[in-house]
Amino acid sequence: MGTIAIVQTAFIGDVILATPLFEAARTANIDNTIVGVVRKGCENLLENNPFVDEIVVWDKRGKDSGIIGIARIASRLRKLGVETALIPHRSLRSATALKLSGAKTRIGFAKGGGAFLHTEQVEYTLGIHEVERNLMLAGAAGWDHEGFTPSVFYDADDKRIVDNVLRGINTYCVLSPGSVWATKRWPAEYFAAAGYHFAVQGLPVIISGGAGDREICEQVTEKIPGAVNACGRLSLRQSAELYSRAKFLLTGDTAPQHLAAAVGARVFSIFGPTVKDLGFWPYSERGTVIEESMDCRPCGAHGHKKCPIGIHVCMKNITPGRVAGIIDETLNGKNNI
Repeated sequence: MGTIAIVQTAFIGDVILATPLFEAARTANIDNTIVGVVRKGCENLLENNPFVDEIVVWDKRGKDSGIIGIARIASRLRKLGVETALIPHRSLRSATALKLSGAKTRIGFAKGGGAFLHTEQVEYTLGIHEVERNLMLAGAAGWDHEGFTPSVFYDADDKRIVDNVLRGINTYCVLSPGSVWATKRWPAEYFAAAGYHFAVQGLPVIISGGAGDREICEQVTEKIPGAVNACGRLSLRQSAELYSRAKFLLTGDTAPQHLAAAVGARVFSIFGPTVKDLGFWPYSERGTVIEESMDCRPCGAHGHKKCPIGIHVCMKNITPGRVAGIIDETLNGKNNI
């Protein structure tokens, strides 16, 4: 028996979209040990995952920063006996750690940092979803790579904590207005207006976000009658549980859309600086992308701190009324809930 590592130490959404690789690895290698390598803060996503035997947490901004951190992670993987590694993260740091770990087979993308350190390089294809790109790595390993989808496994404790947040609310919608990238954020007042539309018609609104989203979540919550601010109160798995029960989630091109899609929730994502062609839309038949066609889109693979041309109309032109109308029409075929 050998050990297989799946290495994705980028952002939360990237880890969610790499979860199909764990199922593919387990399906093809039932007796092998499967290790997930993720950055600190993402480990909650892999806990309870039946396809993951061990989680290695890479504290990039703490004890595992710099060259010493790379060596420490490499040593840990060497002790675990990693022989095969799939590396969807296009990172020199990740590729170097796996090279130093002694893993004989290292499969990653031909595009991006550290590609020259992989023993096998897979073309990074645009125009397809990141899930499908990632599964191309499983195909290169000779594994079945079709039909696997993102997954998050919450438990009874997660459900209990969500129950406490909901306080008896059964039917509701969720707004998740935050983002690491400022230009990916639909304006707070737009989220508030959309939430108000549903709240006054009797659909309770829950505001969701991480600790870094407190300011925008508070701004939105205070303008929506009866809204419950759950920002910073739930883990990633608990957030997924919250979304799974919701009538819908409204968010941007951010991690919550992938959490929601992974648990089969209906999700509406507002795309501004990014486009679907990059491959990060909600991977679900219940996912809807709302966007404005503009010549300046996309302005990069990610968002920016500020709009490169100073107008941010890719988001501002998408009005709350338009979004509420799309949601209404999708849910009921008419403009009411």
